[in-house]
Amino acid sequence: VRQVLETAGIVDRAWLPGDRDDVAELLRGFDIFVIPSLNEGISNTILEAMASGLPVVATRVGGNPELVTPGVTGALVEAGDSEALADGIQGYLDRPELRVEHGACARRISENDFSLRNMVDRYLAVYDEVTAVRG
Repeated sequence: VRQVLETAGIVDRAWLPGDRDDVAELLRGFDIFVIPSLNEGISNTILEAMASGLPVVATRVGGNPELVTPGVTGALVEAGDSEALADGIQGYLDRPELRVEHGACARRISENDFSLRNMVDRYLAVYDEVTAVRG
């Protein structure tokens, strides 16, 4: 990544923090979380950002649409569409109240739908259903 940035002459505009153990603290200092992935599974980084109360601007790839609800917790754009990505970011810069509203929704959804307790309860429900069917 550094080589790509150097070749483009923009290494001074990027921050490459490397491996960190203070991600939650860093996220609390952000206003928006942006993830312009070309490919993605279920992104733990999106879940971490949502849990931190951040609206998310993400590309519509992999599991991102399962996590980000446009107009509620963030914005989804097509992968590779840098103008749409910039527009998604600009929308939050222009409307700080929307940042707060969508960030609060993101936090609520992360707590209600993606918490460890909720995940364990869902697994238990599946196991209960399977064992009930098998008798």
